[in-house]
Amino acid sequence: MFYGIKRVKSRLSDRLTGVYTFLFAVILMVLSIGVFFIAFQFLIQKQSSNLAITTELMSDHLIEEIEENESLSNREIIEEQNNDQYLSIFVYDNSGTMVNRLLNFPINEKDLPVSATSPIMIFSSGHMLLCSSQQIREHDVVYGTLYIVQKLQSETAFLQLLGILLIGANVIGALAALWAGNFTSRRMLSPIGQMIEATNQIGGSNLDARLEVPEPDDELKSLALTINSMLERVSTAYLQQGRFVADVSHELRTPLAIMQGNVDLLSRWGSEDKAVLHDSIRALQKQTAYMNQLVENLLILARFDNMQAQLSVSTFSIGDLFSELLVEQSLIDPEHSYQISLDTEYDSLTADRTMIKQLLHALIDNSVKYTPKDGIIQLSFVPEDSQIVLSVSDDGIGMDSEHCGHIFERFYRVDPARARATGGMGLGLSIVLAIAQAHNGYLSAESKPGIGTTVSVILPK
Repeated sequence: MFYGIKRVKSRLSDRLTGVYTFLFAVILMVLSIGVFFIAFQFLIQKQSSNLAITTELMSDHLIEEIEENESLSNREIIEEQNNDQYLSIFVYDNSGTMVNRLLNFPINEKDLPVSATSPIMIFSSGHMLLCSSQQIREHDVVYGTLYIVQKLQSETAFLQLLGILLIGANVIGALAALWAGNFTSRRMLSPIGQMIEATNQIGGSNLDARLEVPEPDDELKSLALTINSMLERVSTAYLQQGRFVADVSHELRTPLAIMQGNVDLLSRWGSEDKAVLHDSIRALQKQTAYMNQLVENLLILARFDNMQAQLSVSTFSIGDLFSELLVEQSLIDPEHSYQISLDTEYDSLTADRTMIKQLLHALIDNSVKYTPKDGIIQLSFVPEDSQIVLSVSDDGIGMDSEHCGHIFERFYRVDPARARATGGMGLGLSIVLAIAQAHNGYLSAESKPGIGTTVSVILPK
């Protein structure tokens, strides 16, 4: 049995709130620890300074009592200094034996440091204690050692209160950050929810719909503009796909109708009339060849569209390629004159030679169809600083400049009737464009009616 675990959906606003609340809480905690540590150090240093002064004053008092022939073991000499309930006093002779003491609070003497010439803080029985010691001496005469222990009662209470306040401030600050972060993130990210809702409403029937662009010039505005740009491309591709399907259907309708007509003709009289049989078979062969070529061209374009066309890049002589093309053209098209414009010092090109040859074949074939007999077709190769220009020019019928930007679209024809008569499918220049783009290049066309047309392929050098 399979037990599925449904993953809880988390919103971006919740994740942002959690992250920022955590960061704020960490920063606030670090600041609180810093404040507590500074307050602790300030109090300890202040009390250490006070205890050092108190130790020195008591030592001077004991020296005065000694000069008056009082003994260090006399309890009265230290009880006179008993003005602080949080001070405990110990007096030791030169041998280290305790001779007098005054305890205002219980102390575990084993926890006390042996010497504390400068104030030392210790923890004993859950209390903070500050210890200080000083020799009882007059000039070079040492009478013993004074040892004072101060219980930091008020300081401990203050630090406890400060700690509670800081912890409370951290909790309140974290809750406030959680609420403020949640409110702010939801408000700031609400345009994204609106974009999602608006995008979900866009389908094939309303591809012209666009998202509202927020006013602030920020990432949300860039996101809206990017989505609108994507929708524009999708809409264009959708329309092109619809037109492409319609054009393919239109292209196939004529040969299929011709083939259907000839099949009907053969089924009626083909077996009896040899002339009808012969003509029908020729017509079927012609239309079958046309459809095969159409399908082949569509497959070529599909491979380029799906980026499955592999380039076999090499460096070759464009002059040799031009010569090879002219030899082939002289055999299949003796009715036109061909010229070559080429820089003999630099005629090398790095590209897929087979595809470049197919590209030039398509451009030459296009010029042949629209150039009268005895017309001139010129092939040129011009290397520039950062690019290379391959051009095929003719002095044919030409076309209006408004068509130059569309002739590379699939199934586009300047004159459908004339193209049909010349056997054009409207895919040759589309294949040229696909080959140029596969080489990171682009196309341009210049033409004037009655003067001719020049199609240039611009490739990176």
